[in-house]
Amino acid sequence: MSKATRVFLSTNVFTGAGRGMVSGGVALDGNRILRVGTADEVLALAGEGTDVRDCGDRLITAGLHDSHMHLLMGCTSERECFLTGARSEEEAAARLAEWFEEHRDEYADDEWLRAWGFCYLAWDDPKPPSRHSLDRYFPDRPVFVNDSDLHGGWCNTKALELCGLDAGVEDSPFGSFGREEDGSLSGYLGERAKAVVEEQANGLLPEHKQESALRDVSGLFSSYGITAVTDMLPLDAIDIGNIDLVERLENEGALNFRYNFATEMLDPIEKAQGLRERFHDKAGRMYYTGVKEFIDGIVTTHTGYLIDAYTDDPEVDRVWLAMDLDEARERILEYQAQGFNIQLHCVGDGAVRHAVDLYQEAIEINGPTDSRLSVEHLDMSDPADWARMGELGIVCSVQPPHLTLVDSLDDDEYRGCIGQRRAKYLWAFKSMLDNGCPMAFGTDFPVVTVDPRIGLNRAVARRFPDGLPAAGWNPEQKITLSDALSIYTYGGAYKVGREEELGTLEAGKLADLVVWHENLFDLTPEGLLGAEVELTVFDGEVVYER
Repeated sequence: MSKATRVFLSTNVFTGAGRGMVSGGVALDGNRILRVGTADEVLALAGEGTDVRDCGDRLITAGLHDSHMHLLMGCTSERECFLTGARSEEEAAARLAEWFEEHRDEYADDEWLRAWGFCYLAWDDPKPPSRHSLDRYFPDRPVFVNDSDLHGGWCNTKALELCGLDAGVEDSPFGSFGREEDGSLSGYLGERAKAVVEEQANGLLPEHKQESALRDVSGLFSSYGITAVTDMLPLDAIDIGNIDLVERLENEGALNFRYNFATEMLDPIEKAQGLRERFHDKAGRMYYTGVKEFIDGIVTTHTGYLIDAYTDDPEVDRVWLAMDLDEARERILEYQAQGFNIQLHCVGDGAVRHAVDLYQEAIEINGPTDSRLSVEHLDMSDPADWARMGELGIVCSVQPPHLTLVDSLDDDEYRGCIGQRRAKYLWAFKSMLDNGCPMAFGTDFPVVTVDPRIGLNRAVARRFPDGLPAAGWNPEQKITLSDALSIYTYGGAYKVGREEELGTLEAGKLADLVVWHENLFDLTPEGLLGAEVELTVFDGEVVYER
């Protein structure tokens, strides 16, 4: 047997492979795991040049996998203005103007200004913003601001002019333009109405800024123990991302994470076929994972597709759809038959049910294929669909931090929208597990921070930032830390079809692992929020040390 290049000893090795916790260590041979076993077993593989590290009782896990994010959008947003916490439209506009004055020298004269995180529903006067407040500060520079959940946008008059948008533009079934009393555009862009403006704002982002942001975010990921991500490139019919740039940086070794990515399901299938041929190596740094599409929007703006009427407004259309369902059926049948993974954004319980129906029909018509079928978000789900998802093997790809996007339960808007009966089924993680559903965890970065400790905390405690409810919101849906870690590691690998190479600490798998500063199983749920990574190993190399 080969000699190990590195050995990590610990009394707490979480293999995630059905062996539970192992006391011993992990031996690596280059970028592969050579052995997981007792201390004597792994030390027997050490040679004169082996890097041996005794980690004491610090927990060792497989590298974490963020299974749902928007990479380029997220990493560039780290350098831009966030308007989270603003209590009014004027405060948000003024904060953006103040931020820009401090960063003016970073922008070319004609460069778009992007910002993030406004939430008009949380303002003292909860109505959509207008272009006029931005115009007062930015009469000549185009401005585009994404809202906190990326399902709405806000822009100024200059942005509308550059995009050729005026009062004559028509709404689509999947997005609407805010309008003033005279019919002119207000500057608020609902759902896919923001696509044209967002395409300009992102498409003209200088490549040197993209590259610098990607390099920086790689270090951030390593500091959190993240060694793989799945990028949901399509957002509002745009491919926000530069595959060639990511490929170059990966080939240079500048990015210390495995990059999995999806593209638009509505694109011609030939595009997916070409990308699969180009990025098919399951042991590589880049992997094409298939297609993604939206079925609905979000519940709090009444664009989530519900089975029953909205509680707070029974007259509003509960069947808001982000795409034509006949076209969705046709595309799903085509992609599933050819073994592509499919990922469908479904927030409302009606959208989830429709996705399950579509997936079931594809399996019945085409038979089982290599296609991994997932539902993304599942904020709401109906108990009748949990067993169906388990039986069909549909991956429930969820984001635990979304339980607590506001500071307290009193601030939560979901219960008002859907009523208490349905609210008890929100983010039903334990029920999904109990029904045999494969699961994956992510963040939807930049909707929330990429910090995985928040996801672990929310999954096991289900408390808001104020620490309440003490027993957790819908406490019967809390899961164990062991399950949460497995979902954050193996679950992500399984979702993209790479579980034979990644996700657990087993001999022969790729050497992506994390040594935590302490044993996470000794911490309280609140303690998880302060847990630190001691070191991160990616592809056999130590890429971060505390």
